[in-house]
Amino acid sequence: MLSAAAPAWAGPAGSKERDVQLVYCLDPARLDSLVAAAVRLRLLRADSTTGPAGVRPVGSAERLTAQEWADRHESDFARACSALMAAASDSPATAAGTDGGGGGGGGGGWLSALWQGVLLSAAGALLALGGQASERVSAERRELRRRLVAEEAAFRSTARTYLTDYESDPRGADHPAVRAAREALAATLLRVPGPEVRRRAARRLAEGLPLPRPLPAVRNGTVLGADARTGEARGPGEALDALPGAVSDLDRPPGYWSLRAVRERGTRNARNTPRTPDTTPGAAV
Repeated sequence: MLSAAAPAWAGPAGSKERDVQLVYCLDPARLDSLVAAAVRLRLLRADSTTGPAGVRPVGSAERLTAQEWADRHESDFARACSALMAAASDSPATAAGTDGGGGGGGGGGWLSALWQGVLLSAAGALLALGGQASERVSAERRELRRRLVAEEAAFRSTARTYLTDYESDPRGADHPAVRAAREALAATLLRVPGPEVRRRAARRLAEGLPLPRPLPAVRNGTVLGADARTGEARGPGEALDALPGAVSDLDRPPGYWSLRAVRERGTRNARNTPRTPDTTPGAAV
């Protein structure tokens, strides 16, 4: 047990300073540095090692592990560890100012420097993680945008080919290819991120994609002629013409979606507000 007159760097057993010293200086990555510091301070003999030969306290023939030395020679270990920590914090003068002064430091200088270093390291790590997360989200959105544009173009091209073949001869029109391209585009539209008003717009677009089924070749038992098939193809063709603009709208900036959300909310409120009956005498009931 250390006395009340122990130097400031020799934290009493169970104290925060002592715990920090044990955790920091007995870390396997720092043991060689700890022993070197103790040899430099003439607390350990020059032939001390962290290997099987063990450390050798000055004035003693015993060979100890670093942990045993820390337990049996608390003051020497604390002095060497304090010097090592002060050097690692790049502020040895701060730690030196608490040594032997007897008064108010209480080991706070080097401990404060250590915690400042830990907090700075943690802040740097958090900033790095935040930057990585932001870049990952940005990359995912760029990839989604790229896929959306590519799949919209593929669907439109496949659908155009289908409509051309349908108008010429329905038997040669390949609707399964249209269905596959449509499903791929719809699945990507359903992955469009928020805000909610944009997700709703993307869902509506996915559900309203043209050509969910083959266009008819026969109606009421009569084979459709060329003019009738052209009429059947007109509506899907117009929807395909509008599709690039609708997909492009999903990439509008956040301000657009905020205003759209306000407008939609106002429309819903107006629709849900009950009308007040006209009680004017003579009004129609």
